[in-house]
Amino acid sequence: MRNKILSATVICAATLLGVTAPTAAQATDAAAPQGDFNGDGYPDLAVGVPSGQVGNQAKAGYVNVVWGGPDGPGKYGSVRISQATSGVPGTPEAGDLFGSAVTAADVDGDRYADLVVGASSESLSADKSAEHGTVTVLRGSASGFTSGGYTVAQGASEFSRIGAVIAAGDVTGDGLTDLVLSRSGEEHGGAVLRPGPLTADSPDTLSGEIAGADFGGVTALTTGDFDGDGDDDLAVSVKATESRFVRIYRWQDGAPVQLWSTTASAASLAAADFDADGTDDLALGYCSPNYEDDAPDCADYSTGRAEVFKGGLVKVAYGSTSDGFGARTQEIQQDTPGIAGTAESEDRLGAAVAAGDIDGDGYADLAIGDAYEAVGSRQNAGTVVLVHGTATGLLSSGGTATSVGFTQNSGGVPGTAETSDRFGASVRLQDYDADGYADLAAGTPGENSAQGGVWLLPGTAQGTTGTGSRALTPKGLGLPSSTSALEYGLVIGRG
Repeated sequence: MRNKILSATVICAATLLGVTAPTAAQATDAAAPQGDFNGDGYPDLAVGVPSGQVGNQAKAGYVNVVWGGPDGPGKYGSVRISQATSGVPGTPEAGDLFGSAVTAADVDGDRYADLVVGASSESLSADKSAEHGTVTVLRGSASGFTSGGYTVAQGASEFSRIGAVIAAGDVTGDGLTDLVLSRSGEEHGGAVLRPGPLTADSPDTLSGEIAGADFGGVTALTTGDFDGDGDDDLAVSVKATESRFVRIYRWQDGAPVQLWSTTASAASLAAADFDADGTDDLALGYCSPNYEDDAPDCADYSTGRAEVFKGGLVKVAYGSTSDGFGARTQEIQQDTPGIAGTAESEDRLGAAVAAGDIDGDGYADLAIGDAYEAVGSRQNAGTVVLVHGTATGLLSSGGTATSVGFTQNSGGVPGTAETSDRFGASVRLQDYDADGYADLAAGTPGENSAQGGVWLLPGTAQGTTGTGSRALTPKGLGLPSSTSALEYGLVIGRG
């Protein structure tokens, strides 16, 4: 969905699903920022905690929404939402994994973001080991999520795992928000559409498969306007034993039509206009070649044969209204001039990617997470690299990037880089304090013996900075203590 900015309004207190939460004056004619569930002009941070215990049910899962404000999330309280919360459909059961995927979208056009939550392992039968999966919508309002929620999709088979990967956008072009969902099978996985309207009384019928493969499934989904026609298009990454691809689809006459394809899969996808030419571009994070192809994409041919790039690769395909999508591409690795860090065999550069304008110059920038980066002798401590967008994209015409890297040892960043912290396992760029600069949220699920946390680094006119950054941790947010790994920050909501 396209992003629009709303100026900040007044914060006050109200009740959200039985829990106090801040609200604001009614929204103006402009749409609220993405991820703003209570319409106060400040995006909120939704963190899925699928490993969270609810009552005595291990890994039933919950979502923690941290309210935004003038100083960003962390100073205005938070709310924990599970299937034990009044108004939320379902019952918390061990292994449901409620919060396995989280996204924000205004599904009803009321200018409040709504929360879409996947519970990919929820069983809908007497067999508690079945993994049908469900997707739930919680409607936002000036008072929070007061109207409860409803189920908009559920798996038809015990292997469906609906809700493991979710993307939202008006891909069918009818003015209604749609959901694209991953769907698994015993020997096959793919992507399906849950068309709008996403209302409580609408049929939860899923479309036929858009893209898929045997012995594999969907690794990432995102939406963006890749052909510049003003409508959302869909990007799908599929990885299978003998097939890997990323494809873009646009809807024509009510059906998906392939716009672009490449013979490689991606661990993550991010869509934004990095060169500000009016069409969205697509970043393929931790791009993996399909060696069954005669000329695998995203492969390193420096040895004379197709091999994976040492440390990982981010491939960027650019949109164009004149030349067509993907006519121009760029490749980023840690050996690329201007990219922070050094390529090492255990790295996974781009396993998480996110886009946003961190310096307010009108060009989208890219956050690249590598949770397996070593910091000194600390293996898997993790790093995030911020790459600036320009008129030539994320690289200059000479192939050089402008970037800065952050770890927990960077100046101003709280904490210390430690083995298996996995800083950057998830990333999000969002203007949480509404100052015109996107801030970085970096999930660190291995922090504090895998209790986890989310690190927030401010955006400025000069770019992302460690100055003024802070860490949101389960203990600091008052979440229930757990003897098992919460891995808080593994799932950061998008939207």
